[in-house]
Amino acid sequence: MRGKEQGILYSLSRWTDVPAAKWPWLKQVLERGEMIGVDPRTGVPVWWSLTPEDTLGLVFWTKDPTNLLADRDLLRDHQVKVHVTLTGWEEVEKGAPDIRSGIRLLQETVECYGAENVTWRFSPVPILPGPELYSRFRRIAEGAQAAGLGSVFISFLQTNDRMAEPRDSEERSTVLADLQAHTSLDVILCAEDSTPVMESSDVRRGICAPPLSGMGLDALTEGCGCVLMADPFTINESCTLGCEYCYAADKSLSTKKRNTTRRSLEIVQ
Repeated sequence: MRGKEQGILYSLSRWTDVPAAKWPWLKQVLERGEMIGVDPRTGVPVWWSLTPEDTLGLVFWTKDPTNLLADRDLLRDHQVKVHVTLTGWEEVEKGAPDIRSGIRLLQETVECYGAENVTWRFSPVPILPGPELYSRFRRIAEGAQAAGLGSVFISFLQTNDRMAEPRDSEERSTVLADLQAHTSLDVILCAEDSTPVMESSDVRRGICAPPLSGMGLDALTEGCGCVLMADPFTINESCTLGCEYCYAADKSLSTKKRNTTRRSLEIVQ
């Protein structure tokens, strides 16, 4: 399959942090010029070409973009979008950079790939006392704004077997308004998040991974509005950072299942 021909982007990855945990795998498949990924239209794993002329775009989701910076030349011929998750929730995100390092990495990623290609994600909103939450958010927001970013995407915890979201709808709505009050950045609530937005709030809903310019009005999207992407990983293959909370993790899965990069499903040639 050719992503450009099919109008399909490659997600690297919404289910595991490829830059932080699977980088050797990515370098291998880029050298080979192809990877196995699930076709989002059929749910079937197929071979996708990774050559620049066949690739529509690579979309990365990461808490640590260090390898994206170190190996920039590896991706120089590809169109790249980078979603950097930075919350400062050091109590839970054990494998992620601290706030100071995270801000530096975010700024360097913007410098490297361009503000139009980088998204800051404050997601999930940490479960912290108000003053500490807003202090950390404001500190990161100032760094993001200094880098040239104009917005931040946020969402609350997606309850799973690791952790539950303790704040009710009213509390979350108040937090949204307070976050906006602590920055001049445009605070955007992920369209997939069900938290109500108060009419008096400047916070709006938005799509964090919309179709790229030129994909056309007929680009296939998910229910939240994000464009469908081929993904080489599944929810059974979470990354190895070891965060205490992860929307893509399930502690009931064995270590072997959680960290494998092998395909066990039949591949359609």
